Amino acid sequence: MTGKLLAIARNTFVETVRQPIFGILMWLCAGLLTLSPALAGFSLASDHDVKIVFDVGLATLLLYGLLASVFSATSVITREIEAHTVLTVVSKPVGRPTFLVGKYLGVTGALLVGYYFLCLVLFMTVRHGTMETAADHFDVPVLLFSGLALLISLAAAVFANFIYGWHFSSTLTAWVVPSGSLAMLLVLFISPEWKAQSPATDFGNLQLLYGVAMCFCGVLILTAFAVALAARFSQVVTLILCAGVYVVGLLSDYYLGRPASEDAALIYDVLYRAVPNFQFFWAGDALTADQIIPAAHVAQVAGYAVLYALGVLGLGVALFQTREVS
Repeated sequence: MTGKLLAIARNTFVETVRQPIFGILMWLCAGLLTLSPALAGFSLASDHDVKIVFDVGLATLLLYGLLASVFSATSVITREIEAHTVLTVVSKPVGRPTFLVGKYLGVTGALLVGYYFLCLVLFMTVRHGTMETAADHFDVPVLLFSGLALLISLAAAVFANFIYGWHFSSTLTAWVVPSGSLAMLLVLFISPEWKAQSPATDFGNLQLLYGVAMCFCGVLILTAFAVALAARFSQVVTLILCAGVYVVGLLSDYYLGRPASEDAALIYDVLYRAVPNFQFFWAGDALTADQIIPAAHVAQVAGYAVLYALGVLGLGVALFQTREVS
């Protein structure tokens, strides 16, 4: 069963990365992250511009997780069911739970690649910082190394597409992720003044790393909902329901948590425990207020996300069991 599960996950991963919407969303979010320092410069709040970059960056990562998970899940599940190509898989000795979990692992793996690349862009923009005054200078190592990584990746993707006929978007992703990682590594060791520095100089407190890790935990739950709902509903319905889950999860503390703590009806307490609380995954307020995020808290959030995602996948398996695919 493990071999079948991994085969489905691998095929789903490749199919997801090759989708045009995957590359479009990833590069649109990368462009928004790149522009965030320039936009934050108009805040008129001295020494607070980088905190706006934190907020915009984390919000962009969550929005990317919501949209990419829905469109990816519906493309590899809903359309496959509607086209009846799923019969070629489930008609073989492959159970529907194995099929659905394999799809989830494949979509999650593809989202992790895109999310990792966007995190590299976010870390680069935070390292560059905002230019609040005309006396501020560009961070040349960030611009040089990131620009070279992008140009090399584009050249490799164009060459492979023209000569060998490889898929341009997936080839570009395959090149830009490792080259961007190398550029980030060089930036960590080189200061803006082109002097050697400790790699812990810029992000040694790990707070931003904890913040993006918690955001990805929220993406795990959104992806689980997208996969579970895509096994039963169309793309539009899945997008609406996932967006509804996301909005309700952000507002659950106020509309469900407060009545539950004030000894209101039991239904509030039940709903508050059942609805995913996306405030657990939002670290923007803590980062902008210079509060410390302990590693133990991140571990608890990750455990909560994994358990909740497993529960949603169980619900998705139940929905998929009664879905007519012939």
